[in-house]
Amino acid sequence: MSRRKITLERMFAAPLEDIWELWTSKEGIESWWGPEGFTVEVLALDLRPGGAFRYAMSATAPAQVEFMRNAGMPLTSEVRARFTEVVPAVASRSRSSPTSSPASSRTK
Repeated sequence: MSRRKITLERMFAAPLEDIWELWTSKEGIESWWGPEGFTVEVLALDLRPGGAFRYAMSATAPAQVEFMRNAGMPLTSEVRARFTEVVPAVASRSRSSPTSSPASSRTK
């Protein structure tokens, strides 16, 4: 059975260093990861091949808490992943963003 592979890629009109920091630091990930009405706590972030990425996402807004409870779902879920490849932030030129390219981390 083959394992599912997820590759995340997106272009942003922002300095490469800012995007890299948002994707590769506990504080950065916690500042944006997850839908509105939920918070995220990064429990492990080891940016090496084989390194762990673990976080807990919790419903915190009243509407989301009510929905989760009514659906019989836990208010907090923990997610575990391992990095299979980490590509360091490298500036390059592209048609859609002449000054930066996205930093990409790949997880399983």
